[in-house]
Amino acid sequence: MARPRKQGLDYFPLDVDIDQDDKIQLVEAVHGPIGFAIVIKLLMRIYKDGYFSKWTETEQLLFSKRVNVDINLINVCVNDCVKWDLFDREVFESYGVLTSNGIQSRFLEAVGRRQKVEMVQEYLLLELEDIKVYKNLSVKSINVDINSFDVNINPQSKVKHSKEKNSKEQHTTEDENIDDELTKKNNEMIDKDFAKITQFYQENIGPLVPHIGEELGYMIDAHPVELILEAFKRALEANASNKVRYVNSILINWKNQLLKTLDEVNAADQRRANSFSNKKVAKIELVPDWFGKIDKPTVPIEENSDIAVERERLRQELMGG
Repeated sequence: MARPRKQGLDYFPLDVDIDQDDKIQLVEAVHGPIGFAIVIKLLMRIYKDGYFSKWTETEQLLFSKRVNVDINLINVCVNDCVKWDLFDREVFESYGVLTSNGIQSRFLEAVGRRQKVEMVQEYLLLELEDIKVYKNLSVKSINVDINSFDVNINPQSKVKHSKEKNSKEQHTTEDENIDDELTKKNNEMIDKDFAKITQFYQENIGPLVPHIGEELGYMIDAHPVELILEAFKRALEANASNKVRYVNSILINWKNQLLKTLDEVNAADQRRANSFSNKKVAKIELVPDWFGKIDKPTVPIEENSDIAVERERLRQELMGG
């Protein structure tokens, strides 16, 4: 089972002074608070999809219904957003897509921990130098997939062809092919790990719903599979109500302790157990012999009257009287 690839974001950064941006102020000046709300709703939609959102008649009608604003007012507001460069004009007019340079930059920062991120070449507004730092990024065309970066990603780039450059490009292509092969093998390994985790989850916890699958995928990106399995076993033993959250807390704790293997985890557990045992050793206190003994006063024994009379008689006889 291949792990699902998440495209959009669960949340996005929103500057506290966004209303001070000139572009936002222009929208609000013309359309009032409704215009501001439309912009925020559009950003929510875009980041939920990823880094762009199509803006066809279907999307317009659905968006109008969801935000309960007249579709004509929405389209006038969107056109003004394009006019004031809140959204990129060329991409909007060519492909009917809402996006911007800033949106794409924030998106790439947010998905930096993902194993693989795909972006469409035709919608891409960032410069080649800006995106080369993202090793998990793959750029593809709408019609033809592109497996590696090249200078053609930036339509404004001009390439001077020479023998020396052709030689460099040949070596670059060979290196990229090796990288692609390594990436392919790495992805296959990750998919196998994902299959192990999902199988364990389904057999011991419950059905695998989409958002759980995404969470498990994030775990595999950040932690060894043997530690994930061990953490789930401990969550089951503890009968945790939210097992995924419980597992995440365990994994983060192990990562903070720089524990990378199951042997290291077990060794850390043993050290903790030994330390706890030493603290529980009872202190032995010497008790003096006299502790607990109570001195009892001597009580004279009362004699029986018959015994006293008999003793007196014998005394008289002995004395000859």
